[in-house]
Amino acid sequence: MEGELPPKEELHQRAVEGRPITQSEASALAATETEMTGFGPIKGGPAAAAQSQHDRQQNFLAKAGEVARKPVDEDAREVQKAEARALGEPPGKGSTSANVQSLADQNEKVKGV
Repeated sequence: MEGELPPKEELHQRAVEGRPITQSEASALAATETEMTGFGPIKGGPAAAAQSQHDRQQNFLAKAGEVARKPVDEDAREVQKAEARALGEPPGKGSTSANVQSLADQNEKVKGV
């Protein structure tokens, strides 16, 4: 990656494919941009996009972890929002948020019985 910056679209595609961007990768991109520009990362550039994507992924993982035990509908909505932000698009069938919604539906049925 040294001396080379991936396009923001490539970073987005990684997220959609479920491949996380690590803090080390985001920091390395920021260092590379700083070397290239001489003054720091570019606002809206690849390093900023990588850091933003990393932060959204971490927020999604934190939210999913919070509701993992006994999710309810409100939890499922929050996980869906966080996953959509992490992916940059609405999550589909088989996604984490779809699974959380399924668990929430099951929990609501048990509660209602």
